[in-house]
Amino acid sequence: MVPGMMLNGRYQVVRKLGEGGEGEIFVARDTEKGQDVAIKLQPARTFESLATYADYGRYIGQEHDRMWDVLEIKGIPRVFDRGTFGRSDRQFLVMELVDGVTLAQWIAEHEPVSAMAAVSVVAQLCEILDRLHAKAYIHRDVTPNNTMIQFDGCVRLLDVGIAVRSDDLNTAPGGSPGYAAPEQFDRQARLTPQVDVFALGALLFQMVIGQLPYDGVEYPFDGAERAFPAGARATMPDDLRSLGLAMVSLDPRQRPRGAAEVLRYLRPMLPALGSAASPKATRPDPTAHYRRGL
Repeated sequence: MVPGMMLNGRYQVVRKLGEGGEGEIFVARDTEKGQDVAIKLQPARTFESLATYADYGRYIGQEHDRMWDVLEIKGIPRVFDRGTFGRSDRQFLVMELVDGVTLAQWIAEHEPVSAMAAVSVVAQLCEILDRLHAKAYIHRDVTPNNTMIQFDGCVRLLDVGIAVRSDDLNTAPGGSPGYAAPEQFDRQARLTPQVDVFALGALLFQMVIGQLPYDGVEYPFDGAERAFPAGARATMPDDLRSLGLAMVSLDPRQRPRGAAEVLRYLRPMLPALGSAASPKATRPDPTAHYRRGL
């Protein structure tokens, strides 16, 4: 796909944003509405039969349906349209374009992140996930690459591609090593919101101390008994550390019950409404969400 190409007769490709295992992302211009959008395109066909390739495309369709079902949740990009492209009928989604940086980029630029900035990121994700959990969905892939910080400091959660309903008893194993809870690799386990709590805890440690809690432990956590088996390389405030360790417990029963409970613990650590930004504030600054009452 090249700049200038038109999809569905209205989306004109502007440039490529990136790519991953689940597809390529492009910026396109919606010529009917006069606004920029994001296009997620199924990976190109290689040696698969047309029937197999079409079957792979169902994941794009499933993501469209999930995004449509959670359309009203603030913090998750809106989905607008879907279609096919080319002779192999590559599936694509048309989504809201989020203007900001990925959490992975932000961490790389500012690591180690201050505790208050990290808490502001996790708390905003809790607000989004609590609404998602209320819709009976579990995200299953809360990672730095699937999180963005807008330039106004508001956090957005991307990619509901492997999200599942909490009542789904036939969930295939999956998730990103370092952030996925151990039960995500157990076909017999029934997944709960504690899956996303685990990922939030891993994010918290990655931001504040630059280390994931199970670094060096081979999935699915064979032989691991606790977080940081070789010891953590840095310190963090005691109350935040205690909460983080509970969030990444290997036993989901030892974790907070959901995003709302995590948020209750975090509220006393958040910046006060109307408070001034730190002289060392990052750009973008996630504390602005709470300081300005956004």
